[in-house]
Amino acid sequence: MRAEHPEQGRQYALVARAIGFIRESARQQPTLEQIAAALHVSPYHLQRLFAEWAGISPKRFLQYLTKEYAK
Repeated sequence: MRAEHPEQGRQYALVARAIGFIRESARQQPTLEQIAAALHVSPYHLQRLFAEWAGISPKRFLQYLTKEYAK
C-alpha cells in the first residue's frame, strides 16, 4: 500500500471543511468569497480544489443543498 502524499491529505481536509461550512451555512447562501474567507484560502484556490475533489463547484453544491432543503 502506498503512503498518501501530504499535499493530497491537506487538499482533502480543505474540501471536507468547505463541505461542512457550506452545509452549516446553506440557509445564509454564502458566496464563494465568504466560504474561502472562512477557510483562509483564496476563492480561486477553493474553486479549483473543490471542483477537482468533489466533481462540482461549491456554488453547484450549495444549489443542491438548497433544493434538497426546499423539498
